[in-house]
Amino acid sequence: MLSRALACGAWIDAALCRYSAQLKHHILPAVRSDLPPLGELPLNALSPEVIRAWYGALREEKGESVAAKAYTRLRQVLRQAVDDDRIAKNPCRIEGGGAEHHPEQCFASLAELFQLADAVSARYRALILTAGLAGLRRGELFALRRADVDLLHATITVRRKRLRLASGEVIEDDPKTVAGRRSVVLPGPLVAELEAHLATFAARGANGYVFTAPDGGPIEASNFRSRVWLPATRATGLPGLRFHDLRHTAGTLAARTGATTKELMSRLGHASPRAAMIYQHASEDRDRVIAEGLAAMTAEAGLAPVVAIRPSDEKPVSGHQ
Repeated sequence: MLSRALACGAWIDAALCRYSAQLKHHILPAVRSDLPPLGELPLNALSPEVIRAWYGALREEKGESVAAKAYTRLRQVLRQAVDDDRIAKNPCRIEGGGAEHHPEQCFASLAELFQLADAVSARYRALILTAGLAGLRRGELFALRRADVDLLHATITVRRKRLRLASGEVIEDDPKTVAGRRSVVLPGPLVAELEAHLATFAARGANGYVFTAPDGGPIEASNFRSRVWLPATRATGLPGLRFHDLRHTAGTLAARTGATTKELMSRLGHASPRAAMIYQHASEDRDRVIAEGLAAMTAEAGLAPVVAIRPSDEKPVSGHQ
């Protein structure tokens, strides 16, 4: 059965524990009363028709994003089943089934970022600004230690992430990709903010957490969201803005400085160009800056524009008189 294959599959290890809730809630149980639970079916009963019915029901009941993620995970599980000779072919054959089509991502403007920083208590001001200017992920910020911050050279080194699993267990380990382990150069204003923060709120010692809860311990994501983040977004007229959107803010601001895709990948810890390119929006303001830059280049080269063309100035093209 699928549930038994999952339990003994070699592909499950500690690094994939975050997928346990996905398996428990969206893959193994019945999605709808008229469909059998996939977890109770023998592997050879998982036909393409069964998978299509499950996928369609999951899209209707839980939405496109949930269905796409669950389909991707199930396809991985059954690919391993094929490799282990448990089944002959992978029944997950829905074209584009794992593709997610996100709406335009939200982000705060630079002014709104500082409004959010002003709306929270002083303990969390530097956290908000570091997320919006340096682009660290929430788990990377919550795992940050004093030794990771080098104010002299204006850098933060991302070495780990901290997150709480659905089981309640808290883990701290390496970033999920090699690209995630990186050094991020900080703008001057953020260096000043972090200097004041470290002197006041960070835990002591080289291994002390940079961002802490009022009791001095590490920040819990759920408490931060309900007690700090949501009140701040309401106070600034930005309801619906997620903390993760500050990372999108950082990427967008970096792109507007003219950063290349490769530079964005390095700064934000992306392993693929596709992820970094979402920040390179073709906005009217940025397009105007480009046009003005081209005008300046033309002037520097001493190339004067043609002011007007009189009919007498036109010269016939050979063979077309």
